[in-house]
Amino acid sequence: MASSRLHRGNGKGTQSYRIIVCGDIAVVVDSVRVPCRNKEYGCNETVDYMNNGHEETCTYAPCSCPLLDCNFVGSSDQLSLHFSSKHWDSGRRFRYNSPLAVSVGMNEQFLVLQAEDDGVLFLLNKGVERIGNTVMITCIGPSSSKERFLYDLESVRGSSSLRLKSATHNFPGWLEDFQPTDFLLIPFCFLGSSGHVNLDVCIWNSAELCADCPS
Repeated sequence: MASSRLHRGNGKGTQSYRIIVCGDIAVVVDSVRVPCRNKEYGCNETVDYMNNGHEETCTYAPCSCPLLDCNFVGSSDQLSLHFSSKHWDSGRRFRYNSPLAVSVGMNEQFLVLQAEDDGVLFLLNKGVERIGNTVMITCIGPSSSKERFLYDLESVRGSSSLRLKSATHNFPGWLEDFQPTDFLLIPFCFLGSSGHVNLDVCIWNSAELCADCPS
């Protein structure tokens, strides 16, 4: 059995058909349109069941709450409202373009940051290497999203400082085994006696990304 696609215009738009060939018989079948699989998260699009490119870029793709004891799943907007109402004391709120001093505990793997302006959620991720900690920022959102945010991380010890300037990538939640390509490596000798990673963080609004932002 083989199939091919036809498109017919009627002056008001284009309708898709599929020709299904089985032996010597060819049957023309109207395309089947179904709700987007992200309908429960707010998407109202109907898509072609046999040729669904929409769902690969749907902005309502589900995202997961990063807190390990929470099973909430929803669109990025729904997750933003969920986190600010249910977990308001489990992260840090910040303003775009303004430095924020943060501390990540020795046994903490990430810190949730939420923008005051639009509620977007970010993760300050911390990993451990042989000589120190790695830190970098990701944005919680559909992986297909092209929106990126420029950010600065700086760690200071006495007269010495370490700094990273990079841009976020989008992930639909916290990824335990994520291998970053851009990160700030903070040697253990930079840490205080508590073992906490102390940083100054600054995230810029995506609408204000400068021309030299990393691609």
